[in-house]
Amino acid sequence: MSAPATAATPTVLRVGVASATCVAPTYPTIVAAVAAAASGATIIVCPGVYTGTVVIDKPLTLRGAHRGVDARAGRTDVTKESVIDGGGAAGIRITGATSGVTVDGFTIRDSGTTLQTADGIEAFGGGSGFTFIDNVVTQTTYGINMSSLGAMASSVAHNRFDSNNRTGGAGGSGVFICCGPGDNLAISDNLFIGHTSAAVNTAGDAARPSTGLRIERNQSVDDVTFAVVVNATGASVADNVVVRRPTATVPVGSAFYVGGGTTNVVLTRNVVSEGASTGIRVTNTFGVANVGLTVSGNQIIGRQNGMWLSGQTSGTVRDNNIANSSAVGIRLDADNTGVTVSGNRIAPGPLDCQDASVGPRTLGTANTWTGNLALHSTPKGICGVF
Repeated sequence: MSAPATAATPTVLRVGVASATCVAPTYPTIVAAVAAAASGATIIVCPGVYTGTVVIDKPLTLRGAHRGVDARAGRTDVTKESVIDGGGAAGIRITGATSGVTVDGFTIRDSGTTLQTADGIEAFGGGSGFTFIDNVVTQTTYGINMSSLGAMASSVAHNRFDSNNRTGGAGGSGVFICCGPGDNLAISDNLFIGHTSAAVNTAGDAARPSTGLRIERNQSVDDVTFAVVVNATGASVADNVVVRRPTATVPVGSAFYVGGGTTNVVLTRNVVSEGASTGIRVTNTFGVANVGLTVSGNQIIGRQNGMWLSGQTSGTVRDNNIANSSAVGIRLDADNTGVTVSGNRIAPGPLDCQDASVGPRTLGTANTWTGNLALHSTPKGICGVF
């Protein structure tokens, strides 16, 4: 239990240089304020640039100059921001099993040259109850590199993740779930721009799949891949919008990549537009087979393949709308068995539906196709009549 607050352990501390918008700061650096703060204190940070890693080992609330201000739009004048610059190392490092940390209203960046450790926020020691909100996170290796054991809910919301592409590690991710599960974690209402790997990667821990994970209502612009979904049970991936602009310079991958080790994951009501790769790709590449996957109510326009499944022995693909695919609308490789494909609408392309499997189900395939509306299929008739 934390000691009662005293004059030596104030509950609200202020950092930086006084101005008309930031009154009576008493600490010159965030590091000094963290050292002085009692567990549970709030640290208010004036506009300015604060270089070096802020190490947090107790429950704290850090509030920058734009606390409470959604970072997805505006926030272009860096002189009005509270900037944490890792200078080649992590911006914020939450140590051990420390829980109950809030970071609200900062710009977090790395301008140094040290690579592998240049994360914006690190929080993968075994804590939970994290709130990372209203931050601009840019030019790091991983914008947020975290896990959450879920004893308390965690949230990553209203942030802008822009070009977190430092080389040296895998890199290229806005949010990376590392070294443990992302339990009871919501990654919602964020903007991701220009990542050279997955903007959101749920790698986590294959021995402890994430439970209660939600990836919802985010927007992805010109990311190679928006979400790699692996090692998760009952996750919701819903209402996200993935856009690829003609001017994009980063490579293009699948908008969503379900890569193995998932159980009863639902991808629903997502919108994907444009890009010379697959909209939703399902494989077992990074783990054991996916079980009970549902892909429903998504809209995919102008991708190479709308949906492409390999190696699945269960799962449902239903009520999706797919248009203008340059290759195949819905593609099932020969190693799929027991997948149900129903009620999808595929606008004419070179090939609307393809199932390369052989078995005792629909028209000699190993899967079940019912009520799909399309024109051109192989074998003929699994979608429409041609």
